[in-house]
Amino acid sequence: MNTEDINENAKHNLENNSKKISFISKILILDQSIGKIISIFLDVFLAAYFYKISNENILYLSIYNIIGWFVATIGAFLFANIIKTKDKVKLYRFGIFIESTYILMIIVLGEKIINYVCVIGIMYGISTATTGFPYNMIESENISNNERIKYVGYASAATETISFIVPILLGAYITIQSYQIAALLILVFSILKLIFSFYIKNKNVQKSKVNLKEFNKIYIKDKTLKRLYLVEFLKGINRYGVMSLVVSLLIIYQTNNDFELGSWTSLFSIFTIIAMYLFGKYYNKSDKHKMLIISLICSIISFVLVLYKINMTTIVIYNIVYYVFMNIILKITEINLFDYSNKEPFKTKYNTEYFIYREVFLNTGRVLGYMALLILVGITQNLYNLKIMFLIIALSIIAVVSISDKIENS
Repeated sequence: MNTEDINENAKHNLENNSKKISFISKILILDQSIGKIISIFLDVFLAAYFYKISNENILYLSIYNIIGWFVATIGAFLFANIIKTKDKVKLYRFGIFIESTYILMIIVLGEKIINYVCVIGIMYGISTATTGFPYNMIESENISNNERIKYVGYASAATETISFIVPILLGAYITIQSYQIAALLILVFSILKLIFSFYIKNKNVQKSKVNLKEFNKIYIKDKTLKRLYLVEFLKGINRYGVMSLVVSLLIIYQTNNDFELGSWTSLFSIFTIIAMYLFGKYYNKSDKHKMLIISLICSIISFVLVLYKINMTTIVIYNIVYYVFMNIILKITEINLFDYSNKEPFKTKYNTEYFIYREVFLNTGRVLGYMALLILVGITQNLYNLKIMFLIIALSIIAVVSISDKIENS
């Protein structure tokens, strides 16, 4: 072993033993925390708002999400060369500006938003393409594999603490004031996120443009890559897609106002805070198989209960499992995905292509999931058909765990 290898190993050991995380990790965690506040408003309460002003019609919610994720996928291709050859951080800031404009439209339109569902969906898609896509690459480039587990754990604990506090406050505020006034506060957080983004530096700028043809050749031959992207596709169907909306719909269905919705959402988040803290502190990659199996068994039990009967008891059990064990599955798959992105040739030559494919697979799963919801519930207006959605989601989670378990640790 040469001197360079010894120094590199010493550096890795120092990183592993250190309880502190880097400055850029702290900035990214802060950025995620603010983003979580915004997403709680846009995902949970916007869904409730759509549901109420459309006379409990899921059709509009489904259309909004289908358009949004379709546009986000197109955006991944359109902005790819900017991300790879220019400044992805500037694009991210532009995305935050689009996000702020999107929130402003919600404030101005009020209940008329239902008449502009396609426009709102397009804005949502553009915002996602210009924030989520470049952010994934920023995170991949700035967080080393040695720090990733610790970073994921702390970031999750921070965002889930927000998930506990913010829903109650937002729910109460919306109930006392109005949805538009609450949106105005969220606009302020979006501006804060823009300010903090100036602490993030652009890295890994390349001269060569995006080459999907060459990357596709690598994809065809790389079994691990195929498994990673298949997992992302399935996550688009479940945890990162229609599953989150179904969870919100179940709570909305059983509650009377936004304060109750926020209270239940906050209560469930307590379990995630504890789980993610323990995950970041104690999880080791050698525990992957055991943790995946335990999480899968608990998830399936909760699904069976809801399939048997939908009531407040089964919904509470399901949500506890969703907020704990589904998050554990999610974090393990994220570690797999981002660790592999730091391998060659992805780290330096095909990093943009790597995440374009990820966006395509993930968003395709999302679009198909919301199309299923549109057909089963939106058109028929039969909430009983949510049980069929649960079955589809359960099968996709089983597949996620099975495939993730076969992916070797980096």
